[in-house]
Amino acid sequence: MWLSIPSKYRQVKRAVITALRSGQFEHEARSAINVKNLLSTGQVTAQFVEVLITRSDGTQYSSSPHHSVPSIDVHIIESGGWYVKFYFAGNPETMFISVHQ
Repeated sequence: MWLSIPSKYRQVKRAVITALRSGQFEHEARSAINVKNLLSTGQVTAQFVEVLITRSDGTQYSSSPHHSVPSIDVHIIESGGWYVKFYFAGNPETMFISVHQ
């Protein structure tokens, strides 16, 4: 059975991969960053995260409003046992909240 990938997911996937390739991303400050955002601590690379996202098919994608800025969508992609959580703070800036297993 063919499942169609939502167009929103395709757009989000394309935009976050562009951010990772260009280096146009930052990390949201938070507690437990050393276990919650392995991209921020250098334990994984942007290329590694790009591969995770590239391999994702949209079935484990979700989004919800940011807890303090409801007009911003926070995107969650689960892929290969990894959890990637981010949002777009401007064009082309992307903010990663979490990258972990």
